[in-house]
Amino acid sequence: MAKRCFVTKEKIEEIKKEIPTPFHIYDEKGIRENAAKVKEAFSWNPGFREYYAVKANPNPFLINILREYGCGLDCSSLTELMLSKELGVTGEMIMFSSNDTPAEEFKYAAEVGATINLDDITHIEFLEDAIGYIPKRMSVRYNPGGVYSVSNGIMDNPGDAKYGMTKEQLFDALKFLNKKGVEEFGLHSFLVSNTVTNDYYPALAKTLFELAVEIKDKLGIKLSFINLSGGVGIPYEPDKEPNDILVIGDGVHKVYDEILVPNGMDN
Repeated sequence: MAKRCFVTKEKIEEIKKEIPTPFHIYDEKGIRENAAKVKEAFSWNPGFREYYAVKANPNPFLINILREYGCGLDCSSLTELMLSKELGVTGEMIMFSSNDTPAEEFKYAAEVGATINLDDITHIEFLEDAIGYIPKRMSVRYNPGGVYSVSNGIMDNPGDAKYGMTKEQLFDALKFLNKKGVEEFGLHSFLVSNTVTNDYYPALAKTLFELAVEIKDKLGIKLSFINLSGGVGIPYEPDKEPNDILVIGDGVHKVYDEILVPNGMDN
């Protein structure tokens, strides 16, 4: 498909006369259109919230545009947490996910009320030592290992990634957190980023929804939320087709109806 830049060369030359290079130009119209489309694609789920990864671009103007569309913030560092707080974003509007976390970052995440997403089972006791308690709302990150594939081929190799727990570790972590008094449990998985396919998120949803049912059946724990992480990619090459977020949302909806609804996990 033909690619057209949102700004003309003439306009850039005009801007350059007033603003010294280098500079970034953002397509606000395109950003708003994409944010609205994401919201529309998952409007079938009244509890849906998109969490924007601050590390992708910490520009506060962009973040505030996305907040207009109900987006929360996904943070992975102290700096990102501090920026979020300065912008007035706190509590469950923040997901804090990191894999080598100093105690001070856990402390700050707890202070702003972020949902803490644990990468490793050993982080449970480290978190408790750092902040003095275990929050009532916690999330855990799952890594299924091996090679992750969808209908159009191999996506990536999560088994080589440093992120997340094995299923056995995940079950042990959930049991431990349950004993510690956690009341709201979340499940997160980050397997592939920047995918240019409509198949990844429905496939990931199937993996996590089936796991959620298994957690309920074996541990008696009903998850409060499931976080599908990764990222919709950009078709940089001319012959690549872009993702269709509406098709992706519909694909996740079908898996939701097939797996969670029959198991009474649709609320």
